[in-house]
Parts: sequence; structure tokens; C-alpha cells
Amino acid sequence: MISLSVVKNKIIMNLSPARFFAYFRKGKGEKNVLAIFLERIKMKVRTGEKALASLVIMLIGFIITLFSSNSSIMILLQNGFEAGLVGGLADWFAVSALFRHPLRIPIPHTALLPRNRERITTSLVSIVENDLLNKESVINRISKIGFTKKILEMCSDYVYSSQVKLAIVDVANRIKNSISITEMAIYFNTTISEYINSIDTKNVLEELINQVIKNNYDDKILDVLIDNVEEVIKRDDVKKEIATTSVSAAKKISKKGMLQFTLNTVTGIIGEDKIGDKVQEFILLMLKELKLKDNPSRIMVINSIRDNIIKISEDNSVIEKLNEYKNDISKNDKINDFSLKILQSLEAKILNFINDDVVVEEKILPVIDKLIKDMSKEDELVEKIDQYIRSQISGYINKNHEKIGVLVKENIEKLDTETLIDLIEDKVGDDLQWIRINGAVCGFLIGLVLGGIKLIVR
Repeated sequence: MISLSVVKNKIIMNLSPARFFAYFRKGKGEKNVLAIFLERIKMKVRTGEKALASLVIMLIGFIITLFSSNSSIMILLQNGFEAGLVGGLADWFAVSALFRHPLRIPIPHTALLPRNRERITTSLVSIVENDLLNKESVINRISKIGFTKKILEMCSDYVYSSQVKLAIVDVANRIKNSISITEMAIYFNTTISEYINSIDTKNVLEELINQVIKNNYDDKILDVLIDNVEEVIKRDDVKKEIATTSVSAAKKISKKGMLQFTLNTVTGIIGEDKIGDKVQEFILLMLKELKLKDNPSRIMVINSIRDNIIKISEDNSVIEKLNEYKNDISKNDKINDFSLKILQSLEAKILNFINDDVVVEEKILPVIDKLIKDMSKEDELVEKIDQYIRSQISGYINKNHEKIGVLVKENIEKLDTETLIDLIEDKVGDDLQWIRINGAVCGFLIGLVLGGIKLIVR
């Protein structure tokens, strides 16, 4: 694995001199930065030395052969060194003329880059804008990118990271801080009140009655009442109360003569307990018969209940009373306070829930992870999201494509001519120096060939 320091050093090695010193002046340089940059200069100098050395060799060789004997070999070498010297000087002139006036002499058609900077900038902008990064190629490339899949994969990889956990807690707290519970309670109560007031009481009551009759709730309610009455009647205290009430009622019956005497005598002989048992058995027997679905008394009771229930929906006084209750409910401050307490309690529970690391780890994150995985499996949904993203990016590119050229032009114009020349030389300077070397070598070889031809012709 490449360390960060190695990458950083490589970046610094590729800085131009102007950018290096700007970097160093901003306090970003380290102890080894200067050493790195000096090493880079040595590399440049070594290449420049080779080019200069090739010229010096050609010059020395030409001078030596010029004053040597007129042997064929010397003449041949003289022609080679002479052509090599001319080739090297010519290529030095050509390379230098690209960036500046050779020997600072304003020779026509030299310093091509400074003189044609505006044309070069315009051409470069045109190439970038219309050829390298034209609208069609960028949009075509974007159309092949599956943004949603990549985003979902990235989210799935980091869903259990500490950053996501902190983000969930942070988002929850931000939402909590941005929402007023009091305002929510007011809105909540207002919405409920509007809904309650919008209810048609008569229609709701009729619907409830229809449901009661349709589902035989009246029949079931009667069975429940009979069961409860049976439970009460079977109690000993109730049996005693029944006996006492029955004897007292018998004594209050206004009869004269023998009938009154007989009734009192029978009551005294039988006793209250026996009378209570008999009356209790009689009542329980009646209740048992009322449980039978086909019992006439039961049918009569059920019909009576239903008739009275139906009459309720037609009783305007009942409707008005229910409307009063409805209005009282919507205006009741206690309900508002109750709603506020519920929301406050809910808020506290949610925050405690989210701030619990175990809950986030075991409850919330698995849900998010499952949601991400489920979304990635829905190809139709993924494609729709991709189409939306691509349409947005394509629209932005269509509106702002010319800004690419503007950006390139602005960045170039930020550089002064010397810095721009330095930047270009920094990138291609070595190759240009090798042109000088190759010019000298090729000139030398061509000189040898031409010298050989001259010797043969002579």
C-alpha cells in the first residue's frame, strides 16, 4: 500500500516552481519539501546538462577536427561534428522560440506562446468544450452510470458505521429542536376539532343503529344483561332482600276477612327464608326462559329494544344533546392539555429510544439496512431514480455546459505568462530538451553520411 507521505511527495515533485514557493510561503511546507524540490531541480538540470553537453561535444569535436590533418577520417568527423553543432543549435533555437526570444533578441516569429497566448487559450477552451467534454459525450457517459446502485451500495457499506449512528441521533435532535410541541398540540387539537365538528351526528347515529341491528348486538346485549342479573339474583344477600321485600309486600296487600287472615297465617308458617327461596327460583326460571331464542317474552323484549333504538335516531332532542357533547369535546381545554402531555411523553420516549446505542444498533440500523437492500432489488424503482438523477444532471449540463470553457479560460487567465510558460516547461520540458539532444545526434549522423558522400564524389 502506498503511504500518504509518498503520494504527497509525488504531488510536490510535480509542482511548478511558482506553485512550490507559493505552497512553501503559506506554511504548508515541511522539512523535507525543500529537499524534494531540489531533487526535482537536479533531475531537470541533469536533462538540461545532457542537452548542453551534446552541444559542447559537437563544438569541441568540430574545433579539434578543424585544426587536424586533412585525412579522410578527420574530414568525415568534421562534417559530422559540424552538422551536429548546427542541428543542436537549430533545435535549441526552435525550442527556446516557443517560449521566449532566444538570447532576449526580439527575432520575428519567436516567443510564440506569449505572443499567441489568447489564441492558444481560445483553442484550448474550444477543444475542451467541443471535443473532449462536449455535451453529447458527457450526457452519453452519464446515461451509462447506475447512480442509484452505487449510492445504495455505499450506504449499505457504511450503514453500521459510527458516523451513521451519530448522524441518526443528530438528525433526530435537529428535528426535535425545530418542532414546537406546543404548536404541534394546537395543530393536533385544531385538526381533531375540525374533524369532530364536520361529523354529521344524525348520519353517524343512524349508521351505528343499523350496525347494532344488522349484527344483532341488541340480542347479545340482552344475553349479557340476563347473565349479569342471574349472578346478582343468586347472591345470598340479594335472596334475603327478595324475601324481606316479598313478605313486606304481602303484608301491605289490603284484604279483609278470611283472605287477609289466611295470607298472614301462610306467611308466618312458611317463613321469610322459604319465601325468598321460592321467589328466587321463580325469577331464575324466568331468566332461563328468556335465554331461549324462540321464547315469546324474549322476542317481545328484543322487539321493544329495537323499536326504542330506532326511535333514538328520530329524536331531535337526542341529536341536539349529542351535538352539544360534540362541541364541548372540541372546546374542552382538558383535552388540549391531555394532547400536549401525550406529545411531550412521546417526544421524550422517542429521544430516549434514539439516544440508546443498543436500540440504534439492534432496531433502527437493521431497518435502514433492510430498506436499502429491498430498494436495490427493485429494478423498476432503481431505474426510475436513475432516470430522475440523469435528467437532472443532463438538464444542468445543458444549461451550464459553456461554464466548462469559462472555467478553463478563467484558470488559464489567472496565471501570468511566466507562470504559464513555467507550467508547460515543467510538463514537457524534458521532452523538449531531448529534442535538442536528438537534433545534435541526428545532425552528427547526417553529417557523417554527407561527408562520406563528399569523399566518395571527390
